[in-house]
Amino acid sequence: MRILVTGSSGQIGSLIVKKLGSTHSVRGIDLIPGKHTTHVRSITDRAVLFPLCKDIDAIVHTASLHAPHINSHSKDEFVDINIQGTLNLLEAAVEHGIRRFVYTSTTSLYGYAMVPQKRAVWVSEELVPEPRDIYDITKIAAENLCKLFSFNHGLSCISLRVSRFFQESDYFMAIYRLYRGIDSRDAADAHILAVHALTEGYDVFNISALSPFAEEETEQLLLDAPGVLIRHFPALDKIFLKRGWKFPQSIDRVYVTDKAVERLKFNPKFNFEELLKSL
Repeated sequence: MRILVTGSSGQIGSLIVKKLGSTHSVRGIDLIPGKHTTHVRSITDRAVLFPLCKDIDAIVHTASLHAPHINSHSKDEFVDINIQGTLNLLEAAVEHGIRRFVYTSTTSLYGYAMVPQKRAVWVSEELVPEPRDIYDITKIAAENLCKLFSFNHGLSCISLRVSRFFQESDYFMAIYRLYRGIDSRDAADAHILAVHALTEGYDVFNISALSPFAEEETEQLLLDAPGVLIRHFPALDKIFLKRGWKFPQSIDRVYVTDKAVERLKFNPKFNFEELLKSL
């Protein structure tokens, strides 16, 4: 296959290009130069983008402004890159008869819907997003564009709502891997599965590390997270004590990946237990 990857210098985009490059012909576009970027240009530049999409079989669109950019970029820039950039790619896909489009969305767009009441929020794809900021709004708008183009033009399109994957302290990396985080290598693998998935039309999937928690535990997770953790990992108190870590007293949400596991055969390799071992 001939595949275009946007955001190819980014944390996930570069991994996708590296993995796909061994068996496919891959072009990478990014504003920032990188080892896996063949075209240093913006996805807002239609004059460059449309010829670049010629003879392409699939597009993997990871390029985006993210939540941390809210303090450094204007709302206009978020709209221009996250919405207009996605529209440019979708229109280029239709013009050149590209059949598969994979969009990197975010679990952040669930927004205020993840504020718990009496129990931790069970965040499946059925949860209706309630955006909190311009980032959430633009990612929802981009998803809707993907859905619209799929419906109107028969484009096979998958949106992957990827959870937290950026580098942070070992403690938070470990805690978040339980319920709201993912290793970037697993996130990249999810994109590759989406490229090859035998699906038609439009669909959306949560992509996160496998959580050990069950929906019936959500009330206790919010009120007594240590009790749930010890039930699942009896030796965890010794591990945390050795590292000087404290148990989180409350867990407010759980990202549910059952749909991706079933339909995309998503099988993340770097979950909570694997992360602890690697540390």
